[in-house]
Amino acid sequence: MRSLSLFAGLLVLAAPVALHAQPVPAAAPASAASVPAPATPPAAREIVQQRLPDGSVIFTDRPQPGAKTERSWATTPEDPAAAETRRAASQRESAAVSERIGRQIEQQRERDKEVDIARAKLAQADAEREAARARAEADAPTPVVVIRHRPVRPRPPPSVRPPETRPPERPGPKVPPRPGATPPPGTLVEH
Repeated sequence: MRSLSLFAGLLVLAAPVALHAQPVPAAAPASAASVPAPATPPAAREIVQQRLPDGSVIFTDRPQPGAKTERSWATTPEDPAAAETRRAASQRESAAVSERIGRQIEQQRERDKEVDIARAKLAQADAEREAARARAEADAPTPVVVIRHRPVRPRPPPSVRPPETRPPERPGPKVPPRPGATPPPGTLVEH
């Protein structure tokens, strides 16, 4: 985590300068008179990480007196012409990407419009088909169902029968008594 904050501090301080010099393609001069004199390479800058007496850490290109230098990095400033060339190329690329995205959005809108039109036509065709079916049902004669009627024959009234008379039942089953046993009271004993 500490190294990440150190690196972020370096990036903030070194924003106007590149950490690595990048070669710039040289253009073919039109004539020898138009060739500019070779520029002297810019001087390297040194970025230092210092700890102040209160314990805080700073990144600077101007060392503070009384602070302990913990690390240092040497950077080479970027060539202004190369930076301008890169900036112009980046702007051209950004414009091309924006144009491509704009075309894709417009194509998507056209496709969406075509889909909406197709859906509207389909809904209209469904409505027309439903209206035609409703007209056909309204124009069709009402079906008549004929059910043949059979005359109902009257049933004769149920005959009334006199109730059956049954002899009275005797209570209890007939079980022969055991030899030598006396029958319970109220039982009939045959002799």
